[in-house]
Amino acid sequence: MRKGIKYIMAGVCALGLSTLMAQDLVSVRPLNIPKMWGMGVNVRHFGYDATLMMEQPGLRAVKTQQLWLGVMKDPREMRVLNERLPGSTSFAIERVTHNIALRYQWGRSVILSDRQSRGDVGLRLNASVQAPVNYSWPLYVWLYQPAPLTDGYTAVAYDPAVHDVGLVGGTARYGLGFSQGKFTPGLGGLVSMQAEWGSYRNVVNRLVLGFGVDRYVKKLPMWHRPEMNRNFFPSVFVTFAVGFDYGQRQTVYPTP
Repeated sequence: MRKGIKYIMAGVCALGLSTLMAQDLVSVRPLNIPKMWGMGVNVRHFGYDATLMMEQPGLRAVKTQQLWLGVMKDPREMRVLNERLPGSTSFAIERVTHNIALRYQWGRSVILSDRQSRGDVGLRLNASVQAPVNYSWPLYVWLYQPAPLTDGYTAVAYDPAVHDVGLVGGTARYGLGFSQGKFTPGLGGLVSMQAEWGSYRNVVNRLVLGFGVDRYVKKLPMWHRPEMNRNFFPSVFVTFAVGFDYGQRQTVYPTP
């Protein structure tokens, strides 16, 4: 009797080990998800941007790559209108540069809940490393020149230490002085939760909620006075992001 029980226990252990080995072998196979190309828009705590993205299956997670291009803007920026000047428009007090950022992201997405039909909503957790490059160029304003019979506006690079704010009549053309800008590289990361829906086989709509940090090699010259930059560190930007992505997967035909 005891010998029979031993044989049964040995058989159960052998079956359990074989099952674990089979599960492990299945887990390292590439995910059965076609490659996807898409685009998206993103609203950040410090601006907004648009993206081109690509996804392809990996061994245990989905490989993601994204290229972002957008405008950096402080959410607490104050714009005023000088009503004493004729034809004036609004401008930002003491902001001295325009800033745009290019970001390359490389990461992994772990599928928390997979979609099995058109009506399902899938959940993913994404972690990415990103390399941002910021380009800053002088912000030009219209400065009023009071002169008899020849008064008017002149476009100048804004310097609050020199220019009387009472004579500023608005922001000049956005691209003016673009060639005078400078690049500032950095390094960062992003963690996001993604909910996707749409056609089960090829179309993906996705809502993204994320939290990221960008660390530049030096502070960005956005404000005239250092105290205007309300970050903990002038070169570190902590951002909260909300985005929407749309993509299409490559059509995969069943093998005969």
